Amino acid sequence: MSKGYIKFWGVRGSNPTADSDKMLFGGDTSCVEVRTGNNELIILDMGTGIRNLGKEIVKNQDGPKTINIFLSHFHFDHVMGFLVFPPLFDSSYTVNIYGYNKSTSTKNFSDKILDPTFWPVGMDILQAKINFIDLDGEPLKIGNDTLVSYALHPHPGYATSYKVETNGFSVVYTTDCEHPKNHFNKNVENIARNADVLIHDSHFTRADLINHKGWGHSSWETTIKLAEKVNVNKAVLYHYNPLYNDDQLLEIENKAKQAFKNTIASKQGLKINF
Repeated sequence: MSKGYIKFWGVRGSNPTADSDKMLFGGDTSCVEVRTGNNELIILDMGTGIRNLGKEIVKNQDGPKTINIFLSHFHFDHVMGFLVFPPLFDSSYTVNIYGYNKSTSTKNFSDKILDPTFWPVGMDILQAKINFIDLDGEPLKIGNDTLVSYALHPHPGYATSYKVETNGFSVVYTTDCEHPKNHFNKNVENIARNADVLIHDSHFTRADLINHKGWGHSSWETTIKLAEKVNVNKAVLYHYNPLYNDDQLLEIENKAKQAFKNTIASKQGLKINF
């Protein structure tokens, strides 16, 4: 059995950026690949980062032909990559797109994003077998050795945290989360407890977060405190403010590592083996 890995294809929030002073960390929006030791392919969110991931997928014709995508929510920065994901235009792929949203169906986001008012390519042109699946609250088994569990957390319209467990390793993905003022959201605490890796929304600094209450985001300081409380092995800063440049994020990374030694500041292209 080969080793698994986590790879970051997009680490920004809200909108992509191509500014030259932001390229060390990258400018694409949310997309994380989890490749298991059994070569199961799990993708967390379909931000603009999924385009380059898709190019790599179709380039490797010996890779998996079933792609499992889990959406944290349907805000545009997390689904806009659906429009330009290369495997969707290839009939050899099956693409399962999962969502957990009590107010709308997973299929509904594609109907809206492909409305001809906004985009010229309709579902009839996409050649892959695409399945839109509404999660029912029960953990989902992928292949023989991978389990995906999930829970809602606070964000305007709500969003979903995911936990991927495979061959004794666990990674938790919590983005676009605004915790209550004086404590952590219980669903996030429970799903993240004792995880090997916690990828958590670090959109703001604590100072900036004060002026953005209700926006549905967290700070890097929140990420560190949560990691300490729930005993995770590695804390990964993620979903950066698109206004923060490389120098600012390097400073945040340094401060975060001083506060919690096992901190990783995600960068586009970063790979974590497990």
